[in-house]
Amino acid sequence: MTEQSGPQQRIADAIRPAMLNGLQDAQLIGAAGAERINQWVDWIAAVVAGHVVQPIAAERDAFADRVDTLTDVARRHREGYRDATRDVQLLETRVADLEAEVAQLRGTGVAHADPGAEADEPAQSLRDRLRARHPTIAEALDRRDAEAGPDRNAAD
Repeated sequence: MTEQSGPQQRIADAIRPAMLNGLQDAQLIGAAGAERINQWVDWIAAVVAGHVVQPIAAERDAFADRVDTLTDVARRHREGYRDATRDVQLLETRVADLEAEVAQLRGTGVAHADPGAEADEPAQSLRDRLRARHPTIAEALDRRDAEAGPDRNAAD
C-alpha cells in the first residue's frame, strides 16, 4: 500500500475491502470479465462521487447562497446610502435657503420684511412668518419652547 492524502485515503479505505472480496477468484477474461470490470468501475465512480464530488457540490452551493445573500445586503445598503445622500443634499439645500431667508429678514428688519405690505399694517414677527410658511416647523419650535419652560419663551 502507498501513502495517501486524507480524502484519497478515505476513498481507498471504502473501496479496498469490497474490491478484495469481490474480485477474489473472479474470472476477468473475456466478455464476463469485461462486464465484471465495468460493474466495479461504476461502483468506484459512485463511491468517489459520494465521498468527493457531493461534499464539494454541497459546499459550493452553500457558498453561492452566502454570496447571493451578501450581494443582496450590499445592494440594499448601497441603495440606502444613495437615498440618505440624496436626503442630506436636499436638507442641506433647505437649510441654506432658510438661513438665507433668516439673513434677509435680519438684514432688512422685521418691519420691512414684506415689501408688498401696506404701511398701516403691523409688521409680522419672524415666528408668525415662519408659522404662516412652515406650520410644521413652527409647531415643533412651539413644543420645544413649551418643554424648555417660561424662561425660553420670554427670550423670543
